[in-house]
Amino acid sequence: MSELERYRAKIDEIDRQLTKLFEERLHIVNDICQYKINNDLPVENQKREEEVVNKNIQYLDNKGYSEQLKRFFYHTIEIAKQVQYKKVREHKAKNSLSHNTVSSDITHLNIGYYGVEGSFSEEAMLKYFGDVKHAKNFVEFEDVFDAIKNGEIDYGVVPIENSSTGTISQVLDLINNRGLYINGETVLKINQHLIGIQGTNLDSINEVYSHPQGFEQTSEFLRSYRQWKLTPFHSTADSVKLVAELNDPTKAAIASQRAAEIYNLNIIKENINNKTGNSTRFFIISKNLIANDTCDKISVVFSLEHKAGTLYHLLRHFAENDINMMKIESRPQEFGNWKYLLYVDFEGNIEEARVNKALGLIQQGCEYFRLLGCYKQCDLLD
Repeated sequence: MSELERYRAKIDEIDRQLTKLFEERLHIVNDICQYKINNDLPVENQKREEEVVNKNIQYLDNKGYSEQLKRFFYHTIEIAKQVQYKKVREHKAKNSLSHNTVSSDITHLNIGYYGVEGSFSEEAMLKYFGDVKHAKNFVEFEDVFDAIKNGEIDYGVVPIENSSTGTISQVLDLINNRGLYINGETVLKINQHLIGIQGTNLDSINEVYSHPQGFEQTSEFLRSYRQWKLTPFHSTADSVKLVAELNDPTKAAIASQRAAEIYNLNIIKENINNKTGNSTRFFIISKNLIANDTCDKISVVFSLEHKAGTLYHLLRHFAENDINMMKIESRPQEFGNWKYLLYVDFEGNIEEARVNKALGLIQQGCEYFRLLGCYKQCDLLD
């Protein structure tokens, strides 16, 4: 036996032991998942994942392998999560999703939204839920997701897509990374206005505040006033609140009419958005998968390898099962160069045989798969 063959024999023996340990690990992962299902616990626990990785790095004799071991364990954890998500999905299907849709009795619910009072997210919340008794606003997108995870609120309302500027990728990634679910959607017609205090006019302004989306949606109007300093802020309504507090005729904000009314400011220029049909879609999210037989839209995310034909082989399952795709969005994976996650919205209900068949085939053909929600689609033209 040559020296190379002896090395390979050692590798083969190590691989055999790794395979047995890998199998044993997944057996325990299944037991953990069953416990989580029985106790209504989320699959993902970011703190625990970090503890596993950091603890095992300490066992290394050669710390020069730390980065490689970190990647090894993150991939191992990712596989374990997919085993759990598959088990959870099978459990939900087996129990025929006997849950109701978002409760019509909201008097006891705590609902959170992005931005301050007067924000478009608050308007979307009121449009979807009606008169909310217990509403709480949050400054950052992450704050809404954290509040859901820790049980501070039951549902969150966040913007996901604007008809002029496209998807808000940060929100899309947060839904997946935080292990939350989409329970519903609503669309709000967005009219952006230039807002200021009494005495402010187009000639007096030297600085404008708004959310970056507000600037993007009004870029054509702003092109005529290149001398203005554009300062991004937390949200459009936050910008109006700031201008009211500054009480300075050289400052203005881009936001909604409702925000101007709440903070008692004037509209200097109406409807300055690029498109007259400007609208934003909002998601209603929670930590539970909630659906029934009236739901007609599904959102999923799965991995996409950087290989020829991968996209076709995965997406063909939709066409072959007569499923209408409504939206496709590609996002880079956190780990691994040139690897992507594909977010897909399509028509259907997860109780349908054709849907389960397609999703099962897709799940078999990718390393990562997660059901993000099954919910009632709203009229995008309202």
